[in-house]
Amino acid sequence: MAHETTLRDSGLVRAATDLFADLSDLIQKEIRLARAEIVHKLTLNVRGGIFMAVAGVFGFLAVIFVLEGIAFAIASAGLAAHWACLIVAAGLLVIAAGVFLAGRSQADADLAPRTTRQLGATLRTAKEQLR
Repeated sequence: MAHETTLRDSGLVRAATDLFADLSDLIQKEIRLARAEIVHKLTLNVRGGIFMAVAGVFGFLAVIFVLEGIAFAIASAGLAAHWACLIVAAGLLVIAAGVFLAGRSQADADLAPRTTRQLGATLRTAKEQLR
């Protein structure tokens, strides 16, 4: 009985207990630090996204004014204002159609991951070999 009491009170057991308590505390602090860093980075990214959205709105307005200037330039060459606007609109439709066709040709790719196709091929091969 005396031997058990001295083992529990020994310095090695206390040191091991203190080590595990300190390790647990360190892990908890590291988790809190990681959580704070993630929240900080998310806050910065959201703020950056807001600034980029505002820049996009201003860029869109600038494009509108450039297109309006082009229409006015055509109108000042002697064409009626409504025909100038229609010419600019037709040019935009041609550009939009070209961009749409380019995007559609790139979007024709198979959306299934390569591993699912490989798994299907493997299963078909296995079925054929079992016959």
